[in-house]
Amino acid sequence: MQTRMEKKKQEQWASLEPKNQNRLFIIGVCFTLVILVLIGRLAFIQIINGEEYQKKAMSQWFKELPTGMDRGKIFDRNLIPLTNRKTTTNLVIYPESFPKSDTNIKLLSELTKLSIYALKYEELTGNRPVQLEVKNYDTELIKNALTIKGVYSMDSDERYSRTNLAAHVIGYINKIDNVGNKGIEKQYDQILKEYRSNAVGAIVDAQKRVIPGFGYRSMPKDYSGIEKNVALTLDYNIQKIIEEEFDKRYEKGSIIVLDIKSGDILGLMSRPNYDQDNVAKYLESNNKELFNRGIQIGYPPGSVFKIVVAAAALENNLIHDDTIFHCRGFEEIDGVVIKCSSFDKGGHGDINFEQAFAVSCNSAFIQLGRQVGGKKILEMAQRLGLGSLTNIELPEEIPGKLPTEDYIKGAGIGNISIGQGTLEVTPLQIARMTSVIANNGILQDVSIVKEIIDENNQRIGERKQKNSKAVLSEEVSKNIQTLMEKVVTEGTGSKIHMEDLGGAAGKTGSAEGSSEGRNVVHAWFTGYFPVTSPKYVITILVEDGGGGGSVAAPLFHEISRRIAAIDHMKE
Repeated sequence: MQTRMEKKKQEQWASLEPKNQNRLFIIGVCFTLVILVLIGRLAFIQIINGEEYQKKAMSQWFKELPTGMDRGKIFDRNLIPLTNRKTTTNLVIYPESFPKSDTNIKLLSELTKLSIYALKYEELTGNRPVQLEVKNYDTELIKNALTIKGVYSMDSDERYSRTNLAAHVIGYINKIDNVGNKGIEKQYDQILKEYRSNAVGAIVDAQKRVIPGFGYRSMPKDYSGIEKNVALTLDYNIQKIIEEEFDKRYEKGSIIVLDIKSGDILGLMSRPNYDQDNVAKYLESNNKELFNRGIQIGYPPGSVFKIVVAAAALENNLIHDDTIFHCRGFEEIDGVVIKCSSFDKGGHGDINFEQAFAVSCNSAFIQLGRQVGGKKILEMAQRLGLGSLTNIELPEEIPGKLPTEDYIKGAGIGNISIGQGTLEVTPLQIARMTSVIANNGILQDVSIVKEIIDENNQRIGERKQKNSKAVLSEEVSKNIQTLMEKVVTEGTGSKIHMEDLGGAAGKTGSAEGSSEGRNVVHAWFTGYFPVTSPKYVITILVEDGGGGGSVAAPLFHEISRRIAAIDHMKE
Protein backbone atom coordinates (compact mmCIF):
# COMPACT_ATOMS: atom_id res chain seq x y z
CA MET A 1 0.00 0.00 0.00
CA GLN A 2 1.53 3.31 -1.10
CA THR A 3 2.08 6.14 1.31
CA ARG A 4 0.74 9.63 0.78
CA MET A 5 4.27 10.89 -0.04
CA GLU A 6 4.82 8.23 -2.73
CA LYS A 7 1.45 9.04 -4.34
CA LYS A 8 2.36 12.73 -4.40
CA LYS A 9 5.70 12.00 -6.17
CA GLN A 10 3.95 9.89 -8.79
CA GLU A 11 1.40 12.66 -9.42
CA GLN A 12 4.23 15.24 -9.78
CA TRP A 13 6.15 13.02 -12.23
CA ALA A 14 2.98 12.35 -14.25
CA SER A 15 2.26 16.06 -14.39
CA LEU A 16 5.63 16.72 -16.09
CA GLU A 17 5.71 16.94 -19.80
CA PRO A 18 7.44 14.03 -21.60
CA LYS A 19 10.07 16.47 -22.82
CA ASN A 20 11.06 17.44 -19.27
CA GLN A 21 11.02 13.80 -18.18
CA ASN A 22 13.59 12.98 -20.86
CA ARG A 23 15.79 15.87 -19.79
CA LEU A 24 15.85 14.73 -16.19
CA PHE A 25 16.62 11.15 -17.28
CA ILE A 26 19.57 12.31 -19.43
CA ILE A 27 20.91 14.47 -16.59
CA GLY A 28 20.70 11.52 -14.24
CA VAL A 29 22.55 9.25 -16.65
CA CYS A 30 25.27 11.85 -17.23
CA PHE A 31 25.68 12.44 -13.50
CA THR A 32 25.99 8.66 -12.97
CA LEU A 33 28.59 8.37 -15.74
CA VAL A 34 30.62 11.23 -14.25
CA ILE A 35 30.59 9.51 -10.87
CA LEU A 36 31.71 6.22 -12.46
CA VAL A 37 34.53 7.96 -14.37
CA LEU A 38 35.73 9.63 -11.17
CA ILE A 39 35.63 6.32 -9.32
CA GLY A 40 37.54 4.66 -12.16
CA ARG A 41 40.15 7.41 -12.24
CA LEU A 42 40.57 7.21 -8.48
CA ALA A 43 41.03 3.44 -8.74
CA PHE A 44 43.62 3.91 -11.50
CA ILE A 45 45.55 6.45 -9.42
CA GLN A 46 45.44 4.53 -6.15
CA ILE A 47 45.56 0.91 -7.29
CA ILE A 48 47.00 0.63 -10.77
CA ASN A 49 49.38 3.61 -10.86
CA GLY A 50 49.64 4.24 -7.15
CA GLU A 51 53.26 3.26 -6.80
CA GLU A 52 54.39 5.77 -9.43
CA TYR A 53 52.51 8.65 -7.84
CA GLN A 54 53.79 7.61 -4.42
CA LYS A 55 57.36 7.88 -5.71
CA LYS A 56 56.66 11.33 -7.17
CA ALA A 57 55.20 12.48 -3.89
CA MET A 58 58.04 11.01 -1.87
CA SER A 59 60.60 12.73 -4.07
CA GLN A 60 59.34 16.07 -2.76
CA TRP A 61 60.18 15.23 0.85
CA PHE A 62 62.60 12.31 0.54
CA LYS A 63 66.37 12.93 0.61
CA GLU A 64 68.14 9.87 -0.79
CA LEU A 65 71.27 8.87 1.11
CA PRO A 66 74.23 6.88 -0.25
CA THR A 67 74.25 3.61 1.68
CA GLY A 68 77.34 1.98 0.20
CA MET A 69 77.28 -0.51 -2.64
CA ASP A 70 74.04 -2.46 -2.80
CA ARG A 71 75.33 -5.83 -3.97
CA GLY A 72 74.89 -9.49 -3.19
CA LYS A 73 77.14 -11.04 -0.59
CA ILE A 74 80.08 -13.37 -1.26
CA PHE A 75 80.36 -16.41 1.02
CA ASP A 76 82.80 -19.26 1.53
CA ARG A 77 81.76 -22.89 0.94
CA ASN A 78 80.21 -23.11 4.43
CA LEU A 79 78.31 -19.81 4.02
CA ILE A 80 80.70 -17.85 6.21
CA PRO A 81 80.54 -14.31 4.78
CA LEU A 82 83.63 -13.01 3.02
CA THR A 83 82.00 -9.61 2.42
CA ASN A 84 79.53 -7.50 4.43
CA ARG A 85 80.85 -8.83 7.73
CA LYS A 86 80.43 -5.64 9.77
CA THR A 87 77.77 -2.92 10.08
CA THR A 88 78.93 0.61 10.84
CA THR A 89 77.29 3.95 11.61
CA ASN A 90 78.19 6.66 9.13
CA LEU A 91 77.62 10.35 8.69
CA VAL A 92 76.48 11.20 5.18
CA ILE A 93 77.40 14.77 4.30
CA TYR A 94 76.28 16.80 1.30
CA PRO A 95 79.13 19.33 0.81
CA GLU A 96 76.97 21.74 -1.22
CA SER A 97 74.56 22.12 1.73
CA PHE A 98 76.92 21.69 4.67
CA PRO A 99 77.99 24.97 6.37
CA LYS A 100 81.78 24.60 6.63
CA SER A 101 82.22 26.62 9.80
CA ASP A 102 85.08 25.88 12.20
CA THR A 103 82.56 24.71 14.80
CA ASN A 104 80.90 22.24 12.43
CA ILE A 105 84.22 20.92 11.12
CA LYS A 106 85.50 20.43 14.66
CA LEU A 107 82.35 18.50 15.57
CA LEU A 108 82.79 16.17 12.59
CA SER A 109 86.44 15.71 13.50
CA GLU A 110 85.48 14.61 17.03
CA LEU A 111 82.99 12.09 15.68
CA THR A 112 85.05 10.63 12.83
CA LYS A 113 88.57 11.01 14.31
CA LEU A 114 89.66 12.61 11.03
CA SER A 115 91.83 15.69 11.21
CA ILE A 116 90.33 19.11 10.64
CA TYR A 117 92.69 19.58 7.71
CA ALA A 118 91.58 16.30 6.08
CA LEU A 119 87.93 17.20 6.45
CA LYS A 120 88.24 20.76 5.21
CA TYR A 121 90.66 20.26 2.33
CA GLU A 122 90.20 16.61 1.28
CA GLU A 123 86.86 15.08 2.21
CA LEU A 124 84.44 18.01 1.81
CA THR A 125 85.81 19.74 -1.29
CA GLY A 126 83.60 18.20 -4.01
CA ASN A 127 79.87 18.14 -4.69
CA ARG A 128 79.24 14.43 -4.26
CA PRO A 129 77.87 13.09 -0.94
CA VAL A 130 80.63 11.99 1.43
CA GLN A 131 80.22 8.99 3.75
CA LEU A 132 82.35 9.11 6.92
CA GLU A 133 82.45 6.34 9.50
CA VAL A 134 81.60 7.35 13.06
CA LYS A 135 84.46 6.39 15.39
CA ASN A 136 83.22 8.22 18.50
CA TYR A 137 79.77 6.99 19.52
CA ASP A 138 78.92 9.94 21.77
CA THR A 139 75.13 10.19 21.36
CA GLU A 140 75.03 13.89 22.27
CA LEU A 141 77.65 14.75 19.64
CA ILE A 142 75.82 12.67 17.01
CA LYS A 143 72.54 14.41 17.90
CA ASN A 144 74.18 17.83 17.52
CA ALA A 145 75.71 16.86 14.17
CA LEU A 146 72.32 15.82 12.79
CA THR A 147 70.91 19.30 13.40
CA ILE A 148 73.38 20.70 10.87
CA LYS A 149 72.08 21.23 7.36
CA GLY A 150 73.35 18.59 4.91
CA VAL A 151 74.32 16.03 7.60
CA TYR A 152 72.55 12.69 7.94
CA SER A 153 73.19 9.44 9.79
CA MET A 154 73.02 6.00 8.18
CA ASP A 155 74.00 2.44 9.13
CA SER A 156 75.55 0.40 6.35
CA ASP A 157 77.53 -2.79 5.81
CA GLU A 158 81.25 -2.56 5.18
CA ARG A 159 81.76 -4.33 1.87
CA TYR A 160 85.29 -5.47 2.70
CA SER A 161 86.89 -6.51 5.96
CA ARG A 162 89.86 -4.68 7.45
CA THR A 163 92.03 -7.78 6.96
CA ASN A 164 91.13 -7.98 3.25
CA LEU A 165 90.98 -11.78 3.45
CA ALA A 166 90.92 -13.40 -0.01
CA ALA A 167 91.15 -9.94 -1.57
CA HIS A 168 92.60 -11.19 -4.86
CA VAL A 169 89.78 -13.69 -5.27
CA ILE A 170 86.96 -11.34 -4.27
CA GLY A 171 88.37 -8.40 -6.21
CA TYR A 172 87.00 -4.89 -5.78
CA ILE A 173 84.42 -2.48 -7.15
CA ASN A 174 84.43 1.02 -8.57
CA LYS A 175 82.44 2.80 -5.86
CA ILE A 176 81.32 5.59 -8.15
CA ASP A 177 79.24 3.38 -10.44
CA ASN A 178 79.08 0.13 -8.41
CA VAL A 179 80.85 -1.89 -11.11
CA GLY A 180 83.09 -4.86 -10.32
CA ASN A 181 86.66 -4.27 -11.53
CA LYS A 182 88.52 -7.43 -10.47
CA GLY A 183 87.95 -10.99 -9.32
CA ILE A 184 84.53 -12.36 -8.43
CA GLU A 185 83.18 -8.80 -8.19
CA LYS A 186 83.90 -8.43 -11.91
CA GLN A 187 83.09 -11.94 -13.09
CA TYR A 188 79.70 -11.98 -11.32
CA ASP A 189 79.00 -8.26 -11.45
CA GLN A 190 75.53 -8.49 -13.01
CA ILE A 191 74.42 -11.32 -10.73
CA LEU A 192 75.56 -9.47 -7.61
CA LYS A 193 73.76 -6.27 -8.68
CA GLU A 194 70.63 -7.85 -10.10
CA TYR A 195 67.36 -6.70 -8.45
CA ARG A 196 69.24 -4.69 -5.84
CA SER A 197 68.16 -1.09 -6.36
CA ASN A 198 66.50 0.02 -3.13
CA ALA A 199 67.12 3.59 -2.03
CA VAL A 200 67.21 4.66 1.60
CA GLY A 201 66.51 8.23 2.61
CA ALA A 202 65.42 10.64 5.28
CA ILE A 203 62.23 12.68 5.55
CA VAL A 204 63.29 16.33 5.23
CA ASP A 205 61.78 19.80 5.35
CA ALA A 206 61.97 22.50 2.67
CA GLN A 207 65.53 23.28 3.74
CA LYS A 208 66.50 19.60 3.26
CA ARG A 209 67.02 19.09 6.99
CA VAL A 210 65.97 15.85 8.64
CA ILE A 211 62.58 16.17 10.40
CA PRO A 212 63.05 14.69 13.90
CA GLY A 213 60.89 11.68 14.69
CA PHE A 214 60.29 10.56 11.11
CA GLY A 215 63.49 8.50 10.82
CA TYR A 216 64.52 6.79 7.58
CA ARG A 217 62.55 4.93 4.97
CA SER A 218 63.28 2.45 2.23
CA MET A 219 62.00 3.38 -1.21
CA PRO A 220 62.00 0.39 -3.56
CA LYS A 221 62.94 0.94 -7.19
CA ASP A 222 62.11 -1.77 -9.66
CA TYR A 223 62.21 -4.83 -7.41
CA SER A 224 60.95 -7.70 -9.55
CA GLY A 225 63.17 -10.72 -9.00
CA ILE A 226 65.33 -12.82 -6.70
CA GLU A 227 68.34 -11.16 -5.09
CA LYS A 228 71.41 -13.34 -5.60
CA ASN A 229 74.59 -14.07 -3.63
CA VAL A 230 77.70 -16.06 -4.60
CA ALA A 231 79.07 -18.97 -2.57
CA LEU A 232 82.70 -19.79 -3.33
CA THR A 233 84.56 -23.07 -2.94
CA LEU A 234 87.02 -21.36 -0.57
CA ASP A 235 87.15 -22.55 3.01
CA TYR A 236 87.32 -19.52 5.31
CA ASN A 237 89.50 -21.26 7.88
CA ILE A 238 91.95 -22.67 5.31
CA GLN A 239 92.16 -19.29 3.60
CA LYS A 240 92.91 -17.67 6.95
CA ILE A 241 95.64 -20.25 7.70
CA ILE A 242 97.54 -19.80 4.43
CA GLU A 243 97.46 -16.02 4.69
CA GLU A 244 98.59 -16.03 8.32
CA GLU A 245 101.42 -18.49 7.75
CA PHE A 246 102.74 -16.71 4.67
CA ASP A 247 102.58 -13.29 6.32
CA LYS A 248 104.69 -14.51 9.23
CA ARG A 249 107.64 -15.09 6.92
CA TYR A 250 107.46 -13.61 3.44
CA GLU A 251 106.26 -10.63 1.41
CA LYS A 252 105.65 -11.82 -2.16
CA GLY A 253 104.19 -15.01 -3.54
CA SER A 254 101.15 -17.24 -3.71
CA ILE A 255 99.64 -20.34 -2.13
CA ILE A 256 96.98 -22.63 -3.61
CA VAL A 257 95.10 -25.30 -1.65
CA LEU A 258 93.15 -27.73 -3.82
CA ASP A 259 90.70 -30.52 -2.98
CA ILE A 260 92.11 -33.44 -4.98
CA LYS A 261 88.87 -35.32 -5.62
CA SER A 262 86.51 -32.44 -6.39
CA GLY A 263 88.89 -29.90 -7.92
CA ASP A 264 87.51 -27.24 -5.54
CA ILE A 265 89.93 -24.47 -4.65
CA LEU A 266 89.88 -24.30 -0.86
CA GLY A 267 92.44 -21.51 -0.57
CA LEU A 268 94.06 -19.05 -2.94
CA MET A 269 96.21 -16.19 -1.69
CA SER A 270 98.50 -13.65 -3.30
CA ARG A 271 100.98 -11.28 -1.76
CA PRO A 272 101.54 -8.36 -1.44
CA ASN A 273 97.96 -7.78 -0.36
CA TYR A 274 96.01 -4.55 -0.96
CA ASP A 275 93.27 -2.46 0.63
CA GLN A 276 90.08 -3.04 -1.36
CA ASP A 277 88.69 0.29 -0.13
CA ASN A 278 91.68 2.28 -1.34
CA VAL A 279 92.76 0.82 -4.68
CA ALA A 280 93.96 4.13 -6.11
CA LYS A 281 97.16 4.16 -4.08
CA TYR A 282 98.39 0.98 -5.81
CA LEU A 283 97.84 2.05 -9.41
CA GLU A 284 101.35 3.46 -9.82
CA SER A 285 103.08 0.87 -7.62
CA ASN A 286 105.84 -1.42 -8.93
CA ASN A 287 104.98 -4.17 -6.43
CA LYS A 288 101.97 -5.37 -8.43
CA GLU A 289 99.71 -5.53 -5.38
CA LEU A 290 96.64 -5.68 -7.60
CA PHE A 291 97.93 -8.72 -9.50
CA ASN A 292 96.73 -12.14 -8.41
CA ARG A 293 100.03 -14.01 -8.40
CA GLY A 294 98.23 -17.35 -8.22
CA ILE A 295 96.79 -16.99 -11.72
CA GLN A 296 97.91 -13.73 -13.27
CA ILE A 297 101.72 -13.87 -13.41
CA GLY A 298 103.79 -16.52 -15.16
CA TYR A 299 106.85 -17.89 -13.38
CA PRO A 300 109.59 -20.34 -14.42
CA PRO A 301 108.66 -23.61 -12.66
CA GLY A 302 112.20 -24.71 -11.93
CA SER A 303 112.57 -28.26 -10.69
CA VAL A 304 108.85 -28.84 -10.08
CA PHE A 305 108.76 -29.26 -13.87
CA LYS A 306 110.83 -32.42 -13.43
CA ILE A 307 107.48 -34.07 -12.66
CA VAL A 308 106.60 -33.50 -16.34
CA VAL A 309 109.95 -34.82 -17.60
CA ALA A 310 109.65 -37.89 -15.36
CA ALA A 311 106.11 -38.58 -16.58
CA ALA A 312 107.19 -38.32 -20.24
CA ALA A 313 110.15 -40.64 -19.64
CA LEU A 314 108.06 -43.24 -17.80
CA GLU A 315 105.29 -43.16 -20.43
CA ASN A 316 107.89 -43.82 -23.12
CA ASN A 317 109.55 -46.65 -21.15
CA LEU A 318 112.91 -44.89 -20.99
CA ILE A 319 113.46 -45.67 -17.30
CA HIS A 320 114.51 -49.14 -16.16
CA ASP A 321 115.69 -50.62 -12.88
CA ASP A 322 119.31 -50.45 -14.02
CA THR A 323 119.15 -46.91 -15.46
CA ILE A 324 122.09 -44.92 -14.08
CA PHE A 325 123.07 -41.32 -14.77
CA HIS A 326 126.44 -39.73 -14.14
CA CYS A 327 126.51 -36.21 -12.69
CA ARG A 328 129.69 -34.14 -13.03
CA GLY A 329 128.01 -31.10 -11.51
CA PHE A 330 127.15 -29.56 -14.87
CA GLU A 331 126.02 -30.29 -18.43
CA GLU A 332 127.20 -28.58 -21.60
CA ILE A 333 124.97 -28.30 -24.70
CA ASP A 334 126.09 -26.35 -27.77
CA GLY A 335 128.58 -24.41 -25.68
CA VAL A 336 126.03 -23.54 -22.98
CA VAL A 337 126.96 -24.74 -19.48
CA ILE A 338 124.10 -25.56 -17.09
CA LYS A 339 125.10 -26.24 -13.50
CA CYS A 340 123.69 -28.73 -11.01
CA SER A 341 123.23 -27.92 -7.30
CA SER A 342 126.16 -30.30 -6.70
CA PHE A 343 128.57 -28.25 -8.87
CA ASP A 344 130.72 -27.05 -5.97
CA LYS A 345 131.05 -30.63 -4.71
CA GLY A 346 132.11 -32.01 -8.08
CA GLY A 347 128.74 -33.54 -8.91
CA HIS A 348 126.58 -36.36 -7.57
CA GLY A 349 128.57 -39.00 -9.44
CA ASP A 350 126.63 -42.11 -10.47
CA ILE A 351 123.00 -41.71 -9.51
CA ASN A 352 119.82 -43.67 -10.28
CA PHE A 353 116.50 -42.17 -11.36
CA GLU A 354 114.81 -42.28 -7.94
CA GLN A 355 117.79 -40.62 -6.25
CA ALA A 356 118.08 -38.02 -9.02
CA PHE A 357 114.44 -37.01 -8.51
CA ALA A 358 114.78 -36.92 -4.70
CA VAL A 359 117.85 -34.66 -4.68
CA SER A 360 116.74 -32.76 -7.82
CA CYS A 361 119.86 -33.50 -9.89
CA ASN A 362 119.95 -31.17 -12.90
CA SER A 363 122.57 -33.18 -14.75
CA ALA A 364 120.53 -36.39 -14.63
CA PHE A 365 117.37 -34.65 -15.82
CA ILE A 366 119.10 -32.84 -18.66
CA GLN A 367 120.45 -36.19 -19.85
CA LEU A 368 116.98 -37.69 -19.46
CA GLY A 369 115.30 -34.76 -21.21
CA ARG A 370 117.58 -35.19 -24.23
CA GLN A 371 116.60 -38.86 -24.40
CA VAL A 372 112.89 -38.09 -24.20
CA GLY A 373 113.04 -35.20 -26.64
CA GLY A 374 111.58 -31.71 -26.37
CA LYS A 375 108.48 -32.53 -28.40
CA LYS A 376 107.35 -35.32 -26.09
CA ILE A 377 108.10 -33.22 -23.01
CA LEU A 378 105.92 -30.41 -24.33
CA GLU A 379 103.15 -32.85 -25.24
CA MET A 380 103.19 -34.17 -21.68
CA ALA A 381 103.13 -30.61 -20.30
CA GLN A 382 100.02 -29.89 -22.34
CA ARG A 383 98.35 -33.11 -21.16
CA LEU A 384 98.99 -32.06 -17.58
CA GLY A 385 97.30 -28.70 -18.17
CA LEU A 386 100.27 -26.40 -18.64
CA GLY A 387 100.15 -23.71 -21.30
CA SER A 388 96.35 -23.36 -21.14
CA LEU A 389 93.71 -21.74 -18.94
CA THR A 390 92.20 -23.71 -16.09
CA ASN A 391 88.95 -21.74 -16.60
CA ILE A 392 88.74 -20.97 -12.92
CA GLU A 393 86.09 -18.23 -13.46
CA LEU A 394 88.42 -15.42 -12.53
CA PRO A 395 88.83 -13.00 -15.44
CA GLU A 396 92.49 -12.23 -14.72
CA GLU A 397 93.79 -15.76 -15.39
CA ILE A 398 96.57 -16.17 -17.95
CA PRO A 399 97.48 -19.41 -19.81
CA GLY A 400 101.20 -19.32 -19.10
CA LYS A 401 103.66 -20.14 -21.87
CA LEU A 402 105.33 -23.21 -23.30
CA PRO A 403 108.47 -23.00 -25.46
CA THR A 404 108.29 -23.14 -29.23
CA GLU A 405 109.61 -26.17 -31.10
CA ASP A 406 112.48 -24.06 -32.45
CA TYR A 407 113.60 -23.23 -28.91
CA ILE A 408 113.92 -26.87 -27.86
CA LYS A 409 116.08 -27.85 -30.83
CA GLY A 410 119.31 -26.43 -29.37
CA ALA A 411 120.46 -25.79 -25.84
CA GLY A 412 116.85 -25.01 -24.94
CA ILE A 413 116.23 -28.73 -24.32
CA GLY A 414 118.59 -28.46 -21.37
CA ASN A 415 116.71 -25.53 -19.91
CA ILE A 416 113.23 -26.99 -20.19
CA SER A 417 114.42 -30.32 -18.73
CA ILE A 418 114.97 -28.46 -15.44
CA GLY A 419 112.04 -26.04 -15.76
CA GLN A 420 113.95 -22.99 -17.00
CA GLY A 421 114.17 -21.06 -20.25
CA THR A 422 110.99 -19.68 -21.79
CA LEU A 423 108.65 -21.80 -19.67
CA GLU A 424 106.07 -19.83 -17.69
CA VAL A 425 103.44 -21.34 -15.40
CA THR A 426 101.04 -20.14 -12.72
CA PRO A 427 100.86 -21.62 -9.22
CA LEU A 428 97.31 -22.79 -9.97
CA GLN A 429 98.51 -24.74 -13.02
CA ILE A 430 101.19 -26.43 -10.90
CA ALA A 431 98.59 -27.27 -8.23
CA ARG A 432 96.31 -28.88 -10.82
CA MET A 433 99.25 -30.81 -12.32
CA THR A 434 100.09 -32.12 -8.84
CA SER A 435 96.49 -33.21 -8.30
CA VAL A 436 96.74 -35.33 -11.49
CA ILE A 437 99.58 -37.31 -9.91
CA ALA A 438 97.81 -37.65 -6.55
CA ASN A 439 94.56 -38.62 -8.30
CA ASN A 440 96.14 -41.50 -10.23
CA GLY A 441 96.31 -39.73 -13.59
CA ILE A 442 92.90 -37.99 -13.60
CA LEU A 443 92.84 -34.34 -14.70
CA GLN A 444 89.95 -32.70 -12.87
CA ASP A 445 88.37 -29.32 -13.67
CA VAL A 446 89.10 -26.78 -10.96
CA SER A 447 86.57 -24.27 -9.65
CA ILE A 448 86.38 -21.26 -7.37
CA VAL A 449 82.57 -20.80 -7.40
CA LYS A 450 80.39 -23.36 -5.67
CA GLU A 451 76.91 -22.02 -6.43
CA ILE A 452 74.59 -19.03 -6.69
CA ILE A 453 72.22 -18.72 -3.73
CA ASP A 454 69.25 -16.56 -2.74
CA GLU A 455 68.70 -14.59 0.47
CA ASN A 456 67.57 -17.79 2.21
CA ASN A 457 70.79 -19.56 1.17
CA GLN A 458 68.94 -21.79 -1.28
CA ARG A 459 70.71 -22.72 -4.50
CA ILE A 460 69.51 -21.00 -7.66
CA GLY A 461 69.84 -22.98 -10.87
CA GLU A 462 72.11 -25.92 -11.51
CA ARG A 463 75.71 -26.27 -10.42
CA LYS A 464 78.32 -26.07 -13.14
CA GLN A 465 79.19 -29.55 -14.34
CA LYS A 466 82.82 -30.52 -13.93
CA ASN A 467 84.70 -32.63 -16.41
CA SER A 468 87.52 -35.05 -15.74
CA LYS A 469 89.66 -37.23 -17.94
CA ALA A 470 92.59 -39.62 -17.64
CA VAL A 471 95.78 -38.02 -18.93
CA LEU A 472 98.28 -40.41 -17.34
CA SER A 473 98.18 -44.14 -16.75
CA GLU A 474 97.65 -45.22 -13.15
CA GLU A 475 100.97 -47.09 -13.25
CA VAL A 476 102.96 -44.01 -14.24
CA SER A 477 101.09 -41.90 -11.67
CA LYS A 478 101.91 -44.30 -8.86
CA ASN A 479 105.57 -44.39 -9.89
CA ILE A 480 105.71 -40.59 -9.64
CA GLN A 481 103.89 -40.72 -6.29
CA THR A 482 106.72 -42.92 -5.01
CA LEU A 483 109.29 -40.46 -6.36
CA MET A 484 107.53 -37.54 -4.64
CA GLU A 485 107.37 -39.43 -1.34
CA LYS A 486 111.14 -39.95 -1.52
CA VAL A 487 111.63 -36.19 -1.94
CA VAL A 488 110.05 -35.70 1.51
CA THR A 489 111.57 -38.67 3.30
CA GLU A 490 115.09 -38.60 1.82
CA GLY A 491 115.54 -35.61 -0.46
CA THR A 492 115.17 -31.85 -0.77
CA GLY A 493 111.79 -31.80 1.04
CA SER A 494 113.08 -33.40 4.24
CA LYS A 495 112.06 -30.40 6.38
CA ILE A 496 108.49 -31.72 6.12
CA HIS A 497 107.51 -34.13 8.89
CA MET A 498 104.00 -35.54 8.47
CA GLU A 499 104.54 -39.20 9.39
CA ASP A 500 102.01 -39.02 12.25
CA LEU A 501 99.39 -37.59 9.89
CA GLY A 502 99.68 -40.07 7.03
CA GLY A 503 102.79 -38.66 5.39
CA ALA A 504 103.29 -36.16 2.57
CA ALA A 505 104.75 -36.18 -0.92
CA GLY A 506 105.97 -33.39 -3.14
CA LYS A 507 108.62 -31.69 -5.22
CA THR A 508 110.82 -28.70 -4.48
CA GLY A 509 111.93 -26.13 -7.00
CA SER A 510 114.36 -23.22 -7.13
CA ALA A 511 113.64 -21.26 -10.28
CA GLU A 512 115.89 -18.56 -11.69
CA GLY A 513 113.92 -15.56 -12.87
CA SER A 514 113.84 -11.78 -12.78
CA SER A 515 112.01 -9.28 -10.63
CA GLU A 516 112.11 -5.51 -10.94
CA GLY A 517 115.05 -5.75 -13.33
CA ARG A 518 117.29 -8.01 -11.24
CA ASN A 519 118.01 -11.73 -11.19
CA VAL A 520 116.24 -13.64 -8.42
CA VAL A 521 115.51 -17.23 -7.39
CA HIS A 522 111.88 -18.16 -6.71
CA ALA A 523 111.20 -20.88 -4.14
CA TRP A 524 108.63 -23.57 -5.05
CA PHE A 525 107.09 -26.51 -3.29
CA THR A 526 104.13 -28.47 -4.57
CA GLY A 527 102.83 -31.53 -2.79
CA TYR A 528 99.92 -33.38 -1.26
CA PHE A 529 98.87 -35.16 1.92
CA PRO A 530 98.18 -37.67 3.30
CA VAL A 531 99.96 -40.11 1.02
CA THR A 532 97.76 -43.03 2.08
CA SER A 533 94.59 -41.33 0.85
CA PRO A 534 95.45 -38.01 -0.81
CA LYS A 535 93.05 -35.21 0.06
CA TYR A 536 94.81 -31.85 -0.28
CA VAL A 537 97.25 -30.37 -2.77
CA ILE A 538 99.22 -27.40 -1.52
CA THR A 539 101.35 -25.40 -3.96
CA ILE A 540 103.60 -22.65 -2.65
CA LEU A 541 105.56 -20.01 -4.53
CA VAL A 542 107.74 -17.55 -2.64
CA GLU A 543 108.85 -14.87 -5.06
CA ASP A 544 112.57 -14.09 -4.69
CA GLY A 545 112.58 -16.59 -1.83
CA GLY A 546 115.62 -18.72 -2.68
CA GLY A 547 115.73 -22.49 -2.31
CA GLY A 548 112.46 -24.38 -2.39
CA GLY A 549 113.62 -26.98 0.11
CA SER A 550 114.67 -24.46 2.75
CA VAL A 551 111.94 -21.85 2.17
CA ALA A 552 108.75 -23.28 0.67
CA ALA A 553 108.86 -26.82 2.11
CA PRO A 554 108.81 -25.68 5.79
CA LEU A 555 105.80 -23.50 4.97
CA PHE A 556 104.03 -26.56 3.49
CA HIS A 557 104.76 -28.37 6.75
CA GLU A 558 103.16 -25.66 8.94
CA ILE A 559 100.10 -25.22 6.73
CA SER A 560 99.48 -28.96 6.36
CA ARG A 561 99.57 -29.55 10.09
CA ARG A 562 97.11 -26.72 10.77
CA ILE A 563 94.71 -27.98 8.11
CA ALA A 564 94.98 -31.51 9.50
CA ALA A 565 94.14 -30.12 12.96
CA ILE A 566 90.93 -28.60 11.57
CA ASP A 567 89.97 -31.93 10.02
CA HIS A 568 90.63 -33.68 13.33
CA MET A 569 88.29 -31.27 15.13
CA LYS A 570 85.50 -32.07 12.64
CA GLU A 571 85.73 -35.80 13.30
